[in-house]
Amino acid sequence: TKAHYSMAQIYDEVNQIEILYQELFLKMSNFQPEYIKPAKQDVEFIKETINEGHSDILIAEIDNCIIGFILIQELITPPYTCLVEHKYAFIADIIVETKYQHQGIGSALILEAKKWAENRNLDYLELNVLSENIGAITLYEKQGFKDISHTMRYEL
Repeated sequence: TKAHYSMAQIYDEVNQIEILYQELFLKMSNFQPEYIKPAKQDVEFIKETINEGHSDILIAEIDNCIIGFILIQELITPPYTCLVEHKYAFIADIIVETKYQHQGIGSALILEAKKWAENRNLDYLELNVLSENIGAITLYEKQGFKDISHTMRYEL
């Protein structure tokens, strides 16, 4: 729970999360520079995610410094007649600071996300990943994620 945090602690965490978002967006822009650009995340978005009841930011820390996080949301499938309704967890963002990658931190964050979803009695976890991000895809596959759809694009 977040009740034990002071406002100063929350703002310090938001600042650390914002820095990691910059790393995430830079990495994504390197994979697809024609569609994604380096940017800062909206601080209000981060605060709302922390305070909102259907989403969380799960963090990994070393010496009180946030070195990685997962932003996770509880969602319901769209109300299309052809879809079976499910409540599920969506991992919107995940990042581990570059110098801490390949040390099991991403796996530990995903494990916490699985627990978060199970505690809410959700049906499954879902995420999107850029096709070029082979390292992330490998991590997700090792964690039991399966490829279920493809987004395709035709350039005009």
